[in-house]
Parts: sequence; structure tokens; C-alpha cells
Amino acid sequence: MYEYRIKSVDKIVDGDTIDVTIDLGFDILHKTRVRLYGINTPEVRTRDLEEKKRGLDAKERLTDLLLSCFLEDHHLVLQTKEKGKYGRYLGILIRRAKVVKEGEEIELDLNQQLVLEGHAVDYFGGKR
Repeated sequence: MYEYRIKSVDKIVDGDTIDVTIDLGFDILHKTRVRLYGINTPEVRTRDLEEKKRGLDAKERLTDLLLSCFLEDHHLVLQTKEKGKYGRYLGILIRRAKVVKEGEEIELDLNQQLVLEGHAVDYFGGKR
């Protein structure tokens, strides 16, 4: 598994797909599309109005979670090891925050946070 620091979130496509710029080190940046690994959210591009509403809610919640990653003493990390069938990297988004008193970092898995809050379901390929 590889781990990269995300420099910026360039576009939130839907609740489980984002475009990011990752920092490869040595001032090398790479733009890529990431599909959140292990989860599936309702679609935002659908004629089913109820599914579309749930999809937009998931996208909004992901937006809020991502914004919280760029506060002072916070950063966003992408853990990935492979590309999926559509050429997107499959990744886990981790928010890391420094705890001032203890000097350590606490982590929040954004993928699983969406599942815990009911915006996504576990998904590892196959039929939805």
C-alpha cells in the first residue's frame, strides 16, 4: 500500500469519486481521479429523484469532511495500491490531525465515516 499527501482536492465528482493533486515529494505534483475504496454512495446522475437526493447528500457530506482536512494542524492522506477497472486509483482517505498536548496524530478514515453516517455502504466490487 502506498501513501501520499493530498495537496488539494480539485473536484468532488460525487460521494465516492474525487479529483485530487497529490504531492509525490521533491516538488513533484500529480493530478488524478480517485474512487473511494470499499464504499459505494448513491448516484447523483440518475433519473431516480430519491437516489439523486441521497447522492447529493453524500457528496455534500464528503465535501464537509474534506474541508475539515485542510484546517490548521490537519492534513489529508491517500492510501492506495491499485487502479480499478475504469482507470481510477482506488483509495482510502485519511484525515490526520495533530493533538497539541500529546504531540501525536489522530486519524479518521473518511471512507468508513461515510458508511457509519449512512451516506455509503460497504462495496468491494461486483453487483451493487
